[in-house]
Order: sequence, then structure tokens, then C-alpha cells
Amino acid sequence: MGRHPQSCIPGMTYSLRLGPAAAAAPLGATRNVDRAYAHQALRIKGVKVIAEAAVAGADTNSATLVLRNLGTDGTGTTDIATLALTAGVDLEADIPKTITLSGTAANLLVAKGSVLTFRQVKVGNGMNLADMHCEVEYELQ
Repeated sequence: MGRHPQSCIPGMTYSLRLGPAAAAAPLGATRNVDRAYAHQALRIKGVKVIAEAAVAGADTNSATLVLRNLGTDGTGTTDIATLALTAGVDLEADIPKTITLSGTAANLLVAKGSVLTFRQVKVGNGMNLADMHCEVEYELQ
């Protein structure tokens, strides 16, 4: 994706960085942080988030981090990976945190021409988040 679409070798694992996401709008309004275009069909193998400062999860007013496949027409709603920042689920500064992949194998497949987006979704009144990057590991299909 992005920088090396024609030079990738099928079966090898590659990484894509989305972000950085600037700190969330007041009270963490839901927003799409960054997007990437799939030049070839992919299978997502892993997703991590790296925050620049610690974030303590909360139950009532929090956020969920999501890697979503918007499809080729921009209307897709398939969540590839999600991490709810609830109480006890925290982000540490500069330490990668795994975002749980969908348990549905088909949700990990990305068609050529699709757009992926890294989202911060407000829960309740939301929360303020640190700047962060989303790292996506994938292989060509």
C-alpha cells in the first residue's frame, strides 16, 4: 500500500503507517484520522497503535480505535480491528499496543482499490487522546 505497490512480493509481510493522529478534538469527537489506498488486494495480519503519551482507559466516556475498510466506493463499514479504551485498557507512551483483529476472516481481506481509515470513535462524551500512529501489517493476496 502507499509507497511500494508494484515492488511487493506475495507472501511477504509489509507494514503501513497511518497517522500521526493529532490529539483528539475536545472530548474526543469521532473522526477519521488518516486514510490509505490499497493498490493491490491484501490480507491484514496485524494492527498496532503507538501513542506519544499515556492514555488511561475509562468506561463511561472513552474512545474506541478502529481500522475500517471503506471499500472502493468510500461507503464500507467493515471494521478490520478495534480496541475499546475502557477501564484497564490503557496506552503507554511509545509502546505498541495490539488492536484486536476481527474474528471474521473475510473482514481481514482488502480488495484492490479499497481505502482503509484509522478512526477514533467517541463513546459517551469521549475522551482526550494523545497523538498516535496506527501500524498495519499486511501481505499481498
